[in-house]
Amino acid sequence: TEHFNATRGQGAVWYKWNNWLTTRTGIAFADNTPVFARQDFRQDINLALLPKTLFTTGYRYTKYYDDVEVNAWQGGVSLYTGPVITSYRYTHYDSSDAGSSYSNMISVRLKDPRGAGYTQLWLSRGTGAYTYDWTPETRYGSMKSISLQRIQPLTEQLNLGLTAGKVWFNTPTDDYNGLQLAAHLIWKF
Repeated sequence: TEHFNATRGQGAVWYKWNNWLTTRTGIAFADNTPVFARQDFRQDINLALLPKTLFTTGYRYTKYYDDVEVNAWQGGVSLYTGPVITSYRYTHYDSSDAGSSYSNMISVRLKDPRGAGYTQLWLSRGTGAYTYDWTPETRYGSMKSISLQRIQPLTEQLNLGLTAGKVWFNTPTDDYNGLQLAAHLIWKF
């Protein structure tokens, strides 16, 4: 069994243009290993056109291990009801070596009654496109995942994030799964 370790650096800027338009721009770089995407750029546009509702659209470019490039377009909606934010997102992926696939994601975020902390759950299901040397056709599989994250404020500007997740892949040649455990610090300017 092979094991990989990697280091990743990332940053994001959220900007509120007015009462109905916000954007998020993100970038990340990592080691050239199968653990994280080597390069990751995203641009999201959020529109608050209805009360307690946020519509989101965006684009993401990702370069993975072995120079596989993926372009993703997404759209979704979030509903704000008291301390709970419920979201749905559909994403279409176009891979440089395998073609198209998609995913559906549902998330629920529960804000703390006091303070800026929160706990969030993500559930995702979708398809994967695969190419192999032994066939000229693209083969398809499926994936599903679950992740739970806790963001705990340490100070007014510094937050600690803890994430645990599990992903299952059903590919044309094998089934496998992965476990994600992460801790990170978030500094608010």
